[in-house]
Amino acid sequence: MRMLIGGVLLAALAGCSLPASLVPGEPNFSKISGKAPKEYAACLLPLWQKDIPKTSQVSISNGYRITAPSIVTADEILDIVKYKDGSRVSLYQGPPWAKSGSMRQSVRDCL
Repeated sequence: MRMLIGGVLLAALAGCSLPASLVPGEPNFSKISGKAPKEYAACLLPLWQKDIPKTSQVSISNGYRITAPSIVTADEILDIVKYKDGSRVSLYQGPPWAKSGSMRQSVRDCL
C-alpha cells in the first residue's frame, strides 16, 4: 500500500513539472516589450541565473525560451517571441505558493 501511495504521489508531482508549452492554459503574465527577443533574453537570463543558477536558454520558433528548473514544482518558463517592432514575453509559473516574486520582477525590469 505504501508503494502505491508513493507511486501516485510521484506521478502527481511529475505531472506538475511538465513544460508550460505542453500544458493548456494562459500564461501567468504576458507583456509586450520594445526590445527584440535577443536583447530581452540577454537582459533576463543573468537575472534569473542569480536566483536559480541552472536556468537555461534555448532558441524556439521566432524567439527564445528561458527555463528555471524546479525540483519540487513546475519549472518557471518565459517565452520571448518576435512581435511587431519588439517582442511578446509570456511567463508560465507553477502553483501560487511556488511562484517566485523576484523572477516575475526581473521579467518586468527587463521590459
